[in-house]
Amino acid sequence: MMNAVLRSLPLAFKMIFKDPINLLLALVPTVVALALYLFTVVTIFRNSDRFVSWFRGYIYTADQATVLAKVLTAILIIFVFVAMSWTFVVVVGIIAAPFNSMLSSRIEKSLVTHVITDGKQATLQKIGQGLGQTFRNEFKKLIFLALVAGLAFFLNLFPLFYPIGVFLVAVLLSVQFLDYSWSRHDLHFGSCLKDVMLNIIPYSLTGFLFLLLVTVPIINAFVPALATSYYTVLWLIRQNKI
Repeated sequence: MMNAVLRSLPLAFKMIFKDPINLLLALVPTVVALALYLFTVVTIFRNSDRFVSWFRGYIYTADQATVLAKVLTAILIIFVFVAMSWTFVVVVGIIAAPFNSMLSSRIEKSLVTHVITDGKQATLQKIGQGLGQTFRNEFKKLIFLALVAGLAFFLNLFPLFYPIGVFLVAVLLSVQFLDYSWSRHDLHFGSCLKDVMLNIIPYSLTGFLFLLLVTVPIINAFVPALATSYYTVLWLIRQNKI
């Protein structure tokens, strides 16, 4: 079990970097994520003057208002980073879903058949053709994730149940990326649940490790692509396909 967990990580990196198209598929959601960070911070800075004007009516000097506005701007930026860290995987996951789905598919095909024939143009065409199905899967996944996340949030209201809440969130994170493999093989809900229960330790343990990465601003921009590759490899190993 632990052998599969450890073996999957270097292989996940290798599968991204050894194929230029896989690297491109991985970079797109990462660039989107970094762009979201940059846009948010720039927007806050550009509107910092409004903070000054709001406080000038309540503070005696313009200098004091300016200092207070800068402090509040810094606090707001920190708050935005924290908020984005906790919603990051869901938001970017939706945007990156078509790319992650194709990345997962290419990694599996390469590991199982050792042949990848699709070039850049063919890969982009397949992404376009599969957009509808991909977003339908994402919508169904989000409903399930929202229900379990709601339960995890409720449990976290009670200190006694903190470990259970964290455990559920960790499993949810792994499920979000395992679903690319499940959907590709048309696994029904019972089969997915069985897979989780049979592999609950590796899925929850690795989910917790990725959860820690998600809480780190900037670094979490690289989580969706890496997690997609990692859980594709781990699922194949646990299914004895490689």
